[in-house]
Amino acid sequence: MKKERIVLILVVVLAFILRILFIDKPAGFWHNEMVMYNQTVAGGPLDIIKAAVDADVHFPLYQLMLAVWIKIFGNGDITIRLFSVLAGVLTTVAAFFTGKELKDERTGNIFAFLSAINATLIFYSQEVKFYIFLSLFVTVSMFFIIRILKKNSIKDHIGYVIINTAIVYTFTIGILYVIAQGISILTYILWKKRNLLKNFLISNIILIGVISPFTIYILTHMGKYEGANWIFTSNIFTAFVLIQNYFSPYLIGVYNNPQIYIPTLGLLQIIFIYIPVAISFYGIYRAVKDNKKYYFLLAIPVLFLLFETILCMNSGLRMLTRYTILAVTPFLLLVSLGLNDLKSKALKAFIAYLLIINIFYLISSPISAVRGYRELGERPAAIVLNNNKINDNDTIVLALRKNDFDKYLNFNGRKFSLLQDFVHEPYSMNINQSNNYDKYKNYVLNNEIINADFEKDFVTRVIKPMQKQSKLFYIWDENYNAYPIKSYEEYKKIPVMTGSLSRMNAEAFMLCQKYLKIKEGIKLQYYRIFIFEK
Repeated sequence: MKKERIVLILVVVLAFILRILFIDKPAGFWHNEMVMYNQTVAGGPLDIIKAAVDADVHFPLYQLMLAVWIKIFGNGDITIRLFSVLAGVLTTVAAFFTGKELKDERTGNIFAFLSAINATLIFYSQEVKFYIFLSLFVTVSMFFIIRILKKNSIKDHIGYVIINTAIVYTFTIGILYVIAQGISILTYILWKKRNLLKNFLISNIILIGVISPFTIYILTHMGKYEGANWIFTSNIFTAFVLIQNYFSPYLIGVYNNPQIYIPTLGLLQIIFIYIPVAISFYGIYRAVKDNKKYYFLLAIPVLFLLFETILCMNSGLRMLTRYTILAVTPFLLLVSLGLNDLKSKALKAFIAYLLIINIFYLISSPISAVRGYRELGERPAAIVLNNNKINDNDTIVLALRKNDFDKYLNFNGRKFSLLQDFVHEPYSMNINQSNNYDKYKNYVLNNEIINADFEKDFVTRVIKPMQKQSKLFYIWDENYNAYPIKSYEEYKKIPVMTGSLSRMNAEAFMLCQKYLKIKEGIKLQYYRIFIFEK
């Protein structure tokens, strides 16, 4: 067996081990994973599509595929996570063939290795979300593009259309990547390979036709994205978050960007952040310096990030690591091309360094891609509710979606979500203002009294209909525990939803204390559960 194939096998095994490591998360699915799961088990294909597009603006290709996986293998937490593990390992395999197709097997192995140890790709290879599938689809898309530029065969054009359709039908923002990719490749064809123009244009016309029905839907429902500007933060410092997460083992702000990226200079930061980032930037520099045609590869992720930045500036969308994951493998391909041109000793030194520090960090750090965020799940709260003999005469009040605990809880009683049932009601004086911070300012910063409209609404809908001696389980989400907020400056440092839900969380809890009798309080890692009785 050739040396390069042996290396590939070892890299694939490494990718699998790093993705299966610590995959058993005792806390179960966290909120966003539960959203995906609930959409997936909504019913048949049409039910899944309806559940997904009603809640979001993404076409549910991932949910439809996951539904088939669950039907075949079951719906245990680990079993479902293995679907993402499979996509993560396949991304590594696709990276090899893409690098090999572009240059040679050594480039393929370097690309596969960088994909195997990449912390962001590892993290999303354990998440019950569609993001790792985007990395897989993007890597396969690059493979077909390279084949088109080299061979221009019909089957490669068909592959190009199918895989780019999959990107768009998995993630709405994926259309920005497909556009960036099309512009970059078209420019290169006009510059260097005009004989490919006809077939490439035909492929893209077909692609536009295939995605046009959902594109129309997206354009007519873009208002749904306006909600993002009160949930997440992004600003100029987000660029540093993305760079760190793309190229280093030390992930930061995976769920929500920090308001300000604060760089620190210490030995650990140098070892685990600055040197890996420097190696990656050096690889990209070497790739485009030594071969000018690789500028078209660099243009794809750069244009995609530019388009997303423009969209963020003109909509409610925010730049998060997971929203930009489509740029990761194109950048890693360029790093691979640059490192491949190094002399053997230098390449071995770089590979050894990245291998050692990534594996060491992943295994040893409590906040690594495979060990961090392990307690942020819904199962512990559901266990508490079951242990306290919750029944269908009882009531649950929680912060986010009402079906967050359904996978672990057999309960058909009344459920109320502060986000879904109350937070969009007109409890603030400036509700019609376009700026969400100003819209909710008077409500959030008024810390002295319970809002009278909210009290009337909450008591009428939640407390009065309770039966005598029935229980109310109040699930206090620690992620929305910023109340009281003392100043507008402090308020502006957190997402609007955090401030608004924190105020409402505190108010609802005070109303339960006012009108009900508290029986018990239980503190978990991310939740507090208070049991009230009427």
